Amino acid sequence: MKNIRFYEAEKYKTAEYEMVEKNIYKTFEVNEDDEDSLALQGVSDKGFADSLKKKEGWKQGTGDFLETMLVLTYEGKTYYRDMDNVDTEDDVVFENMNDPENPNEIFVTSIVFEAEPELGENEPSDEMISQYPLEDILDEYYVYVSDDYPEKNASDKVNSYIEFASEDIEDIRKLLGILGKHVYNKPEGEYVMLKVE
Repeated sequence: MKNIRFYEAEKYKTAEYEMVEKNIYKTFEVNEDDEDSLALQGVSDKGFADSLKKKEGWKQGTGDFLETMLVLTYEGKTYYRDMDNVDTEDDVVFENMNDPENPNEIFVTSIVFEAEPELGENEPSDEMISQYPLEDILDEYYVYVSDDYPEKNASDKVNSYIEFASEDIEDIRKLLGILGKHVYNKPEGEYVMLKVE
């Protein structure tokens, strides 16, 4: 990755994004209540959980993950129980931590850069960004990819675009230290190390 610059995406001009610092925006991550975005936690109110267990309408879930669960929708929210644990001391009522009604506040920034195929990265004309050094950046700075800008990456044959996110603004601040730098992977003995120069 070379010639790394901040990319001001058009979406940053919408009401869903608020600039909190130069090149850093705050937004809310809304996850749908589906199998792909489940992050289950036990319902913390034991009395409420016990009352949910007594409700009519628990049904077996569908899909690879949910087929072993009982599912109940109550007052607009979905609850889960492991079928194998029903009526045992391990019978726990779960809720999805990724509640669409209470989205997570996250901080985002986007970069544009030139890929370096001679260092094992994607060709600049490729729509997909290569796994490395991207994965090492994610690990090093505790961020994740929130938008891979498929349309921009398909239409721009020189640059690659990506948005990073974290719930901790400090992670984004540290990540922005790569602006203007050369970021690449370099083999050192048995290991491949992330270099930021």
